[in-house]
Amino acid sequence: MSDAPSPSNAPPAPGPVSRLGFGVTGPHASPAVSRRETERLIDEALDLGITLFDTGPAYGRGEGERRLGQALRGRPRDSVYIATKAGIDIDRHRDFSAGAVEMSLRGSLERLQTGHVDLLLLHGPSAADMSDRLIRRLQALRERGMISQLGVCGRGPELDAAIDLGVFDVMMAPVHAGLDAAALARLARAGEAGLQVIGIETISGAAGSGPRLPISGADLWYLARAAKQALTGTKTVRTAPPPEGALKWALAQTGVNAVVCLTTKSANLTANARQAGLEARAASPQLPDSDLPGAR
Repeated sequence: MSDAPSPSNAPPAPGPVSRLGFGVTGPHASPAVSRRETERLIDEALDLGITLFDTGPAYGRGEGERRLGQALRGRPRDSVYIATKAGIDIDRHRDFSAGAVEMSLRGSLERLQTGHVDLLLLHGPSAADMSDRLIRRLQALRERGMISQLGVCGRGPELDAAIDLGVFDVMMAPVHAGLDAAALARLARAGEAGLQVIGIETISGAAGSGPRLPISGADLWYLARAAKQALTGTKTVRTAPPPEGALKWALAQTGVNAVVCLTTKSANLTANARQAGLEARAASPQLPDSDLPGAR
């Protein structure tokens, strides 16, 4: 990717954000899907008008980031919006210390083959993890031009603490019709606080989206995940619209700016893009770039 350095003390402007994002996670960071197939689907996503790509170091020991970086080589850097994460490292160890988060970011930039990311998300931090020292370090990294926007990714009350801090630009959280009242209220509160919301788990939360008869490496990956969730009791039973309506439902929610979906099939990718209204290859207005976190 062509990535010109930003002026001193000025965070780079974030790239354009499409309403639909592509997750380079899960099977795309494992042997279940080949690197060539992942890169092919990323190319298809770009052709469909998708500019938002989400990944992280914890997926396949950085394999998701490596694949995304390779797929985007030669593309103008300002034509895409790259989101990655920190706080859970490539060995899946939790460490939200300022030094560890900076080291994680530097490793991500190397694997992504870019000088900055549009969005750095803290990956499931507790309220205590979001320390003053960490926030100051993130602000400094932003001033150095390594980050455009700061965010937090989570599923529960830790997001309330993040909203209250008033330092984040983006919140990534589940958005599906099976959310309880507290989760729905949290989404609304995030919007009221000025945070942009990127939804996840939208399709996996839909009725009828359970494990299928395995016919490919990716199907086996999904089946293994479902089995693990059943054994550990982490799978949640949800009341939700069928998959074909789940994405439209999520994008219609007030305050939801984009939804990231994970797919390994071209037909599903095309159908999702159609539901998100991307036939015209139009991106939604980019997430606003503020001066520094907290300066709203």
